Amino acid sequence: MLGLVLVAANLRAAVSSVPEVIVDIRAELGWNDVALGILTTIPVLCMGIFALTVPAVSNRFGRGRTVAMALGVLVFALAIRLWGAVPGVLYLSAFLAGVGIALAAGLVPGIVREQVPGAIGRATGIWSAVLMLGAGIGGALTVPIAIWLDSWTIALAFWAIPAAIALIGWLVIERPSGGHEPAPSATVRLAALPWRNATAWALTMFLALNSVIFYSTVAWLAASYDERGWDQAAGGGLFGVFTVAMVAAAFMLPPLADRLKYRRTLFVVVVLITTVALLLIGLAPEFMTVLALVIGGIGLGGTFALGLVLLSEYAENAAGAARLTAMAFFVSYSLAALGPLLTGVLLQVWDSWPLVYGFLAVVSLGQVIAALPLKRGLVIH
Repeated sequence: MLGLVLVAANLRAAVSSVPEVIVDIRAELGWNDVALGILTTIPVLCMGIFALTVPAVSNRFGRGRTVAMALGVLVFALAIRLWGAVPGVLYLSAFLAGVGIALAAGLVPGIVREQVPGAIGRATGIWSAVLMLGAGIGGALTVPIAIWLDSWTIALAFWAIPAAIALIGWLVIERPSGGHEPAPSATVRLAALPWRNATAWALTMFLALNSVIFYSTVAWLAASYDERGWDQAAGGGLFGVFTVAMVAAAFMLPPLADRLKYRRTLFVVVVLITTVALLLIGLAPEFMTVLALVIGGIGLGGTFALGLVLLSEYAENAAGAARLTAMAFFVSYSLAALGPLLTGVLLQVWDSWPLVYGFLAVVSLGQVIAALPLKRGLVIH
């Protein structure tokens, strides 16, 4: 779990740190909203596409080495942001960061299913909470670092340091254990993924719609408040509040769901409060701002953590978790990559924050339909 925490803490800062300095990037490079949205689209799309390669890469190099390779790629991707003002560097960094994140994150549900089968909810809650905490820290501290060092490129590259620490920690922790390598039977072929299983698709869409909202929010939340009267540092702070709420939900909701008889009711309630929060952020940004962000963070973080739990719970073994995770991450992140791009287009054409958040509220309601088939006791083969 310590190894997973070190990894998880670094799997979102590469994405969440960039939108916080969008104002600086736009001022120096002259990019429009579509070009800026693509900076978030690229890593998320890579996270989806390369999710399909995770089982094969893991089988070829071993799980421990694959995670180490992923962290190494991530360190390099973040470090080259020192030259972010050079044409093409930010896009290359976004691509490599997406590859690294995909390789590391795709292995976690299988590790949890194999190592702690009796505490899947608690373990997933810890891992997902740390994941969100890393996103929040990356978003909240990038602007202060940029102001302190008078450089947005150094502020973005700063996140290579904790990623390097995670790489060293993973190598130290994993080496004595021999890597807990999966058996050859854990090899996953593309055709073996549960494409024809209705429950697998319901869970995949539940996670996909959540990811569309999350990455669109990561891309534009701070900017939406910046353009409506808040200063840049305050916008980053508001994103930090949003993330703290997500972290709290990730810790609390999976264990709560384990104890509830009617678990799907919790799923629906969490989705509905997410929808309400998105409407408040879009239509009334000055109305109880912090409370709206806390509610939105609880809803969005809660649905993500609950979905991750099911990736492990519905699998019959570690190999099954690898298959289900590969399918779910491929589809969900591929669709999620369209979120920042589509919202960027909406902004470019209509210049309307209420329209952007209204669109995300409609996406949120779609999760209610996806949640209905997610019963207890199901096994996806």
